[in-house]
Amino acid sequence: MRPAFRTSAFALLTSLALLPTAPAGAQERPKVPIPPDHYTKAELNAFRGTPSYDETLAFLRRLEATSPHLSLSFYGTSGEGRPMPLLVASKDKAFTPEAAAKAGKPVLLVLNGIHPGEPDGKDACLILLRDLALGNRPEILDTLTLLVVPIYNVDGHERFSKWNRPNQDGPADGMGFRTTTQGLDLNRDFLKADAPETRALLSLVAAWNPDLFVDDHVTDGSDAQATLTVSYGGEPATPQPLRAWLETVMRPALAEVEEAGWKTSPYIEWVDPLDPPKGIDLGPTEPRYGTGYMPLRSIPSILVEMHALKPYGERVRANEVFLSALLARVGRDPQPLKAARAAAEAAARDTPAGTPFVLDAVTDTSRPEQIDFPGFAWSQVVSPVTGRPRLVYDPSKPMSIPMPVYRHAKATVATTRPAGYLVPAGWPRVEEKLAAHGIRFTKLTQPRTLPVGTYRASEAKLESSPYQGRVRVRAKIAKATETRTVPAGALYVPLDTPLSPVVMHLLEPEGPDSLFAWGELSAALEMKEYIDSRVLDPLAEKLLKQDPKLAAEWETKLKDPKFAADSRARYHFFYSRTPYWDETVGLLPVFRLEAPLAEPLAPATPAAGGK
Repeated sequence: MRPAFRTSAFALLTSLALLPTAPAGAQERPKVPIPPDHYTKAELNAFRGTPSYDETLAFLRRLEATSPHLSLSFYGTSGEGRPMPLLVASKDKAFTPEAAAKAGKPVLLVLNGIHPGEPDGKDACLILLRDLALGNRPEILDTLTLLVVPIYNVDGHERFSKWNRPNQDGPADGMGFRTTTQGLDLNRDFLKADAPETRALLSLVAAWNPDLFVDDHVTDGSDAQATLTVSYGGEPATPQPLRAWLETVMRPALAEVEEAGWKTSPYIEWVDPLDPPKGIDLGPTEPRYGTGYMPLRSIPSILVEMHALKPYGERVRANEVFLSALLARVGRDPQPLKAARAAAEAAARDTPAGTPFVLDAVTDTSRPEQIDFPGFAWSQVVSPVTGRPRLVYDPSKPMSIPMPVYRHAKATVATTRPAGYLVPAGWPRVEEKLAAHGIRFTKLTQPRTLPVGTYRASEAKLESSPYQGRVRVRAKIAKATETRTVPAGALYVPLDTPLSPVVMHLLEPEGPDSLFAWGELSAALEMKEYIDSRVLDPLAEKLLKQDPKLAAEWETKLKDPKFAADSRARYHFFYSRTPYWDETVGLLPVFRLEAPLAEPLAPATPAAGGK
């Protein structure tokens, strides 16, 4: 294996001369001279390339040897067997969750390479960590602990090619691939947690309980003046104290990026892709995404989307300036963040049963916020390939465009909060998912007969093609209160926990990323027994004679040509009314409890760091 970053003195000087210069107004690089072997690969090759997995680890080990305040460790193993790296930067040498908790400083987690074709955050963090190692950012670590995942999807990172991101301007020498070896997009996997990488990250989050989450990406699709775009504080997932706190740090941090010479804007998701002035849609983010999931754990989250059409060096530099500004601002006054998190966690833990809870939402277009958007002139053309209209932007004509931004959401699916849930024994995958999220649960030591809230699914529709390795399910959900005997071994999941929003999104079947919606409970929809027509026909005749109301319903049904022609529907009409029918068909293995469950219970062990 060739040595990482080795270069001759002439090559080094040549490469440094080619480094992209910061825009006018950008802060000068400080202070402590940078040794030749402490420049990143991206810096040395004028941002034409990004380091490989091995080169990244070699560079991090070099930084670790330079500073006693940096520690490289590994928190999991990928599908292909690669260790998943974590770099902890701490002035107190708080390199474990226990030590960090004892230090009491805010813990900030920066995640890079969830999509390895978007390496901007990785290279920005390597520059930032180098400056920390050399002592060129002493203020950052005075009052916080920094966790950096340099490459999350390590296997996708090594599926390297210059053809992986056709819509992106560099790095010219190539970049990684979007998904894991299994073909899973890790930024669709946070709640269902199918990938080993996801489960490793969830364990890390459960153990460290970070106070702020930054998710580094690169966007594409439109063109505009902004180099850095962001989204944060998304409703309804983000509790109000966290939304308020984010505003106090994000606007000043973005202002510093602007002062350094780079334009910023909200993450660009047009309301109408053919008519930008209709505005930007920053509506709700489902919990399958990192920045939709972390707020359910009372962790404020920031989505960074560098603009793909800007040169790679500009994107990396702007990303690093933003991270530096954000970390310094949090460090200057860390207590408001701690207080906001404490308020959010207390609300999640102590909110009484019966309180409304939003499971799904859409963008609220009745509450716009007006901005002057730094865009380019555009015109509409017809694609000769698709035959559909698209926009063409003209970067030679920058313009400020008044437009609305829609940040707020309104509920489309809501329920009420229970006191807890019971999950009948025999569904080990549900137990595994709860444990993966660090959710506390116990088990019944003996059968219990009690009233429970039930969910019965009917008219189930399976998606016609798989999505993220799953066949998703939609169904009509009927809720009722029934007295049922729940066998010993059932899981009892109380909601007196800061993770109650995560529990509800997993177990409430109407949630967009519930275990039911992802097909985890689909076996409950299947009819396992059947009845021959030779048995059913005389039973049906008897039922029609004995029950005039049923006979009238049958006649009405037969007037519907669709029903009359559907032999299966006709069969089920009578089968479900016989004593032979299995009443558990469609009964989902999740029961609501409106009051806490008393003993006897046996403890079960969730993942480390659970609450």
